[in-house]
Amino acid sequence: MKRSVGPLSLLALIAALAVVGTAGASHRVNAPVKGSFKYCDNPTFPPLESKTSSGKVVGFDVDMANAIARLWKVKAKFVFSSFGGLLPALGAKRCDVVISGIFITPDRVKQYPAVSYMKTHRALVVKAGNPKSIKGPDDLSGKNVAVQASTKYEEYLKSLNDQFKSSGKDQMNLQSYPGDEDAIAQILLGRADAVLTQDTSGAYQKKKNPGKLAIAYLFPETDTFGIYYRKSDTKLGAALRSAIKTLKKNGTLKVLAKKQQIPVSDVK
Repeated sequence: MKRSVGPLSLLALIAALAVVGTAGASHRVNAPVKGSFKYCDNPTFPPLESKTSSGKVVGFDVDMANAIARLWKVKAKFVFSSFGGLLPALGAKRCDVVISGIFITPDRVKQYPAVSYMKTHRALVVKAGNPKSIKGPDDLSGKNVAVQASTKYEEYLKSLNDQFKSSGKDQMNLQSYPGDEDAIAQILLGRADAVLTQDTSGAYQKKKNPGKLAIAYLFPETDTFGIYYRKSDTKLGAALRSAIKTLKKNGTLKVLAKKQQIPVSDVK
């Protein structure tokens, strides 16, 4: 017997499809930008961001920017900046956001809001075997220490040096370099006894230079990396918070963390 759809059944089907369409629309992501968004980044901090020998920018932050772009159905465009120039570049509207392994700190959020995406710890990296017996910050007194310039690491070490001076201890010989990898290289070259960086970078450098480096000390305090945007871009800020929440919930950030051998607990 031939089956047919009567007028009432047809109306019911149309109504059902309309409900499904409405439900799908409620889950549709509304992009806060059209076509693309620009992110400022200083690619000198692997595994979050760095350049390959061919000049390609790679790393967790780069992958995350692209994941956000896919969620918004737009393109993510990389904009180079020195680390110290990241927030000024944002203020000058050279980019829409800053995604570059940059801490969320009270002084920075006074100027620009930020959305957190990763928690991590600072680390003291030394030569394998720790020949200078560096077990904590106090042991940096009288040592040669390298660090990336214009960072909170550098600020901390300068403050620590002031403490050494006021307490009558030998100050460290502090050497600042443009990139984190430049600082790490000083240990390998025998010019530095220690580098203050992040546990993510320390683990990456240990793998890259097997048997040559060690993490002598992990700071107990937790730091948080964030995506910075302009205060006037409230719609963009809300969309970033929603995007990071989605990428955490659907497991994307965990996959990206595993790819770079970053503990997945850092992106929960």
